[in-house]
Amino acid sequence: MVITSRDNPNVKRIAKLTKRENARSEGVVLLEGTRLCEEALSSGQKAIEVIVSEDRISWAEEFTPYITPLVLSKNVFAKISQTVNPQGVAIVIREPELASDIPSNGRAVYVVLENTQDPGNLGTIIRMADAFGLTAVIVSPTTCDPYNDKVIRATMGSVWHIPIVRKTMDECFDFFSKTNTETLAMHLKGEELGTGDLKLPCAYFIGNEGDGLTDETTAKCSKLVKIPMKGKAESLNAAVAASVIGYELSKLI
Repeated sequence: MVITSRDNPNVKRIAKLTKRENARSEGVVLLEGTRLCEEALSSGQKAIEVIVSEDRISWAEEFTPYITPLVLSKNVFAKISQTVNPQGVAIVIREPELASDIPSNGRAVYVVLENTQDPGNLGTIIRMADAFGLTAVIVSPTTCDPYNDKVIRATMGSVWHIPIVRKTMDECFDFFSKTNTETLAMHLKGEELGTGDLKLPCAYFIGNEGDGLTDETTAKCSKLVKIPMKGKAESLNAAVAASVIGYELSKLI
């Protein structure tokens, strides 16, 4: 049966999940779009609810045959859509738990984010870390939600491929001290970084988009470094800076 009313209780319930705080309180994540849904499913996530527009029923039959989909008219699907051009496919999954422990090995590379607030930056950094084979993305308690819709979209599926760990900075430094991991603070007052300065295992810290790293975190890092730049720009976007260093470190893995 195709639901044609926006006042349908199921439609209202799904629409509430488009607000991340509502989805988080229920312990779920709402994903929308063909690629995002298929990437999650192929990575082992299981749909607990499937929502499709009336012209995408065949998608549900192919990718989630174990569950009866909620079928909406195109106009009604638009009510729950978070995109300009809805693709008519959405799933609800249980919110995956973030990794509880930092993975360890002798050639590890970690990117550590302190108070990163922009979902696009976080998503891009997760995607970069996956692409370059980094060991894990570590986020502080004040960094934005990795399961925010904008973060997930920016990762292009990488959110399911690489460990994401939420730790305080003190917990990070305790771990890095025990594992003899070099810690690099990306800082405007740092020394220009040359490839010869890099060694593994290594963790590099990226701070808040506006304020950078806190003084406490900066003081605890073994080195302050910055990316050499020949133009007039004073600094790089957080995700760009993270990607430049991530690429250089990936050569050593």
